[in-house]
Amino acid sequence: MRKLIFKNLYSKKARKREVRIEEIVRENGCISKTVKKSLYFVKNVCTIESQDAFQKFVHEKKKSGEDKKRTFHVMKTHSDENKSDSVLCKAMGAFYIVVGQDIYNIVFLHSLRMEVEGPK
Repeated sequence: MRKLIFKNLYSKKARKREVRIEEIVRENGCISKTVKKSLYFVKNVCTIESQDAFQKFVHEKKKSGEDKKRTFHVMKTHSDENKSDSVLCKAMGAFYIVVGQDIYNIVFLHSLRMEVEGPK
């Protein structure tokens, strides 16, 4: 069974979009569950008035190195008691989108969780 879930929040305070895919497979007494989740937040919006201001903005961001900051984590657990294994992978970072004269700073969080339970 596979579920595709979209959650959209359009209020100005919570400018967020979430895409989530869940999949559960039962086979040979084992249960496998996979959840893929992507969250996107609009952190900041900046309006640029001229091409020179845009070039200055790009130069400042490249100089600060903000666009290259990414984090990646992997966590694995095993339980002999429940006969289960799980893995959680998370990636987080930020990027910029230019629409007209507005520059959007988007922060993202991607996660992948896989769980497998053996026969009981």
